[in-house]
Amino acid sequence: MKSRLVWLGAVLLLASTAAARDLEDILKEKKVIDAVEANEAKAAKERQQAATDKAVLGIPQFPEWLTRVTFFGDVRVRNEAFFRKTDEDRNRDRFRLRFGAKVKATDEAEFGFKLASGNASDPISNNQTFTDEFTFKTINIANAYVKLMPSKSLGFDRPYFSLMGGKFDFPMYVPPAPSMLVFDRDLTPEGFFESLKAVEEKEGFLRGVALNLGQWIFEENSNTGEGVLYGFQGVANMALGDVLWNFGVGDYYYQNESSIAVARNKNTALNITNTVTLSDGTVVGGRPIDPTKFGPNKDGISAPTTDAAGNVVPGKPITIKKLNSPFNDFDVATDFVIPTGMPAWPARAFGEYVKNIDASSSDDQGFVGGVGIGAAKDPGDINFTYEYERLETDAVISAFSESDFGGRDTGTNTKAHVLQVGYVLNKYVSVQSTAWIAKPIDNVSGRKTDTDYRWQFDVSGKF
Repeated sequence: MKSRLVWLGAVLLLASTAAARDLEDILKEKKVIDAVEANEAKAAKERQQAATDKAVLGIPQFPEWLTRVTFFGDVRVRNEAFFRKTDEDRNRDRFRLRFGAKVKATDEAEFGFKLASGNASDPISNNQTFTDEFTFKTINIANAYVKLMPSKSLGFDRPYFSLMGGKFDFPMYVPPAPSMLVFDRDLTPEGFFESLKAVEEKEGFLRGVALNLGQWIFEENSNTGEGVLYGFQGVANMALGDVLWNFGVGDYYYQNESSIAVARNKNTALNITNTVTLSDGTVVGGRPIDPTKFGPNKDGISAPTTDAAGNVVPGKPITIKKLNSPFNDFDVATDFVIPTGMPAWPARAFGEYVKNIDASSSDDQGFVGGVGIGAAKDPGDINFTYEYERLETDAVISAFSESDFGGRDTGTNTKAHVLQVGYVLNKYVSVQSTAWIAKPIDNVSGRKTDTDYRWQFDVSGKF
């Protein structure tokens, strides 16, 4: 009887103390339960309290599974102008729409999808130009994936590794630059991705260490074999006092990469500026390549020939036959976030270098570097960024690289200054302006050498 009274007194004491503090926190401090159990108990109590409050107010309750769904999306409207001395000024308007959902099925499994506007044949742009007599615009599948993050089921205190399959946003680390060097930010590879997070800390010098692996299929062919991009990347996240530093080293190896250039024969949305050999033997690169504009009459038809009997054989349509270089891109990227003492004005610096170590030409390198100041999070935030980028003809696969890089002539064999300013109106709406001042690195036949100016003004809304 006495022992029961003692336990009753203890419970009453804990309950009275919990009036100011959560009971779960007290039990955790006394080591009756651990931190994970305390958090789970708190979450359960909050869900129960929310359900009780809704019942009292007569608010209908949603199914439990709906609480596991996170919807997201954004709309961007863009005005874009082009200027070059020897061309007529050009102006166009575009929009981008993206909408999707993530479903946290369990603490160890997630699946999701994303729909996006744009040309389904263009892998590096969700933009839709205002055109075609007010006709309806298309919506495409940009993401459809399943992600596994095992932890408790394997006895771990956190998910040390994850596995994702399907079609997903580009998952590797890239520095926060206005223009991407190797891959466009709209590119959504298809295949598999694995990440091993060996270190994940909130304090100290070393905050994170991860190994990222990707196996992405860009062409399935039962006769010639699959076209596959294998990605490998090691990433470290560090803190030098208040300075945050990210650093990544990776390699992107292509198998059967010529199928990307050959696909341009039918898919005119692909931007091929790498060095290629055409079916008539012409070698060309360093500018957007349209096979229908080659040949003696620039009409896409090869010169006629004469057979052994002396008969004239008409010319044939010219096509892209192959890429002249294999591609194996070694990539190094980094960025710094440097506090200035003013929360709304952090300083930033970033850089990235890529080299196609298997290239058959010397035009095999690219780099980007830049600085910025300001934030883009809270209402009233202003940010400024400057970068310089140089991308040689066979440094990266042009069909997957930044779609906005340059002016009228985007792709490789381009160098450009990029200036960007952004302003956050509120938590849902922001505006941004970007200017590109570009020129070709090498003067090649068919590409103008005048400075190419491109100016974009964006208004974006998101949720």
